[in-house]
Amino acid sequence: MKRISAEILGGRPRPTERVIQFGEGNFLRAFMDWKIDHMNEMAGTDFGVVVVRPIDGGIPFSLNDSDGVYTAITRGVDAKGHPASDVRQIACVRREISAATDWQATLELAHNTNFTTVISNTTEAGITYIAECQLQDEPPVSFPAKVTRLLLERFKSCGEELAPGFQFLPCELIDKNGDNLEKTVLLHAHDWGLPTSFINWIGENSAFYNTLVDRIVPGYPREEAEALKAELGYDDPLMVTAELFHFLVIEKREGQPDLLLPLGEHDEGTLITANADGYKERKVAILNGAHTGFCPLALLSGTEIVQTAIENSSGSAFLKGMLDDEIMPFLSLPEAEIVEFSSEVLRRFANPYIKHRWHDISLNGISKFQTRNLPRFEKYLAANGKPPRRMALSLAAWLAFYAGKFSQAADLQPRDSDDTIARFEALKSLEQSAGQDAMIRAYLGEEAFWGKSLESDGLVSLVREALTFLQAEPFSLERLDQWSVLTLV
Repeated sequence: MKRISAEILGGRPRPTERVIQFGEGNFLRAFMDWKIDHMNEMAGTDFGVVVVRPIDGGIPFSLNDSDGVYTAITRGVDAKGHPASDVRQIACVRREISAATDWQATLELAHNTNFTTVISNTTEAGITYIAECQLQDEPPVSFPAKVTRLLLERFKSCGEELAPGFQFLPCELIDKNGDNLEKTVLLHAHDWGLPTSFINWIGENSAFYNTLVDRIVPGYPREEAEALKAELGYDDPLMVTAELFHFLVIEKREGQPDLLLPLGEHDEGTLITANADGYKERKVAILNGAHTGFCPLALLSGTEIVQTAIENSSGSAFLKGMLDDEIMPFLSLPEAEIVEFSSEVLRRFANPYIKHRWHDISLNGISKFQTRNLPRFEKYLAANGKPPRRMALSLAAWLAFYAGKFSQAADLQPRDSDDTIARFEALKSLEQSAGQDAMIRAYLGEEAFWGKSLESDGLVSLVREALTFLQAEPFSLERLDQWSVLTLV
């Protein structure tokens, strides 16, 4: 069967390259690129995207093989409870470059002043300061170091102090993602001894916006792929599915310039606000926190997709209890708004059109627990004088998952950085030499996982109890009722 290409667009115009996008993954293609493509068609705007693969690996297909065109399928249940779906062939992506294999082509994007906006999604671990990055690296290993080099290339090639800067819209799910990216870029600029004129130019000519992104994107519809190929009449290995819901918050603080990418004017799912804190806390804690909190329990139980877990009465009751008792009481927005959002999240999880796999969600699970769950975990502990039992069970389940202590471990390997995997291998060796408690203490005390030590006698005891519970017999979602009963005692 013929692969999708620009021919499928039926003469739809291909927009001018104006957006640099670091990241080729499912989320950006089903969220930001989808929004830009829809805006171009509906509002007549002209924003084309060049995708830069920031590292080797990733999706094993190139957008270049389909002229940048791919299929985005959005499906769900509308406000009246009726099934709704949309199939869109995305036209806004023009081409793909690999920073790893063609670094010079990546830098040359800075020479073209049509490029004004930089989008990214390099996972929560992507906006990280790595001191070993050097100016002469081709390319530097970290995303912020790559951005520093891109800015330097723009500065040198386009008139130095007179050069136009970039507007950055990072979509990484970390707090103050724009601020953190700017801080790390400036740190690299100082480390590398770059001119003061360049450092000042960054502050005066580029803008880093904090963002919040919200859409469930399961990715490639593996189970339906053959049927969809037959229906569409072409093959598309980069096909991506997403829910109907989409919400982007861009924080434009006083003194920051207006957005050059006008999604706030033309996309009903984009909000420009002076302070995104309330929206971000709500989304990260409830939507992402529910995913990350429940993920290892689903994996240990052999539950493959989110919908199945929510349709299970024990699974949904456990998750609702986690939200109601351990997460929602520690959020700052009004209670009614939080309750409404939580109910909407549970409905989204039960979307029958989305086959969102828990193993996909498990990517970088430890760093996700730190950013998504740990803040509420600690607030609960401070308020109640004891750890939250449902999230503690999740914490123990993540240890069991990474250590391979469950029946399907051979088929469901952890998906994380080499460093994180190596640290868990060391924990497994420690258990063999010094016993389970030593492993638990080292796990909870690992600052590389949590940004601090979580070790305490009370939490060690609770995680030990949780591991015993998880491993006492074949684990199933139905057994969560037993833990919930113990939680209420």
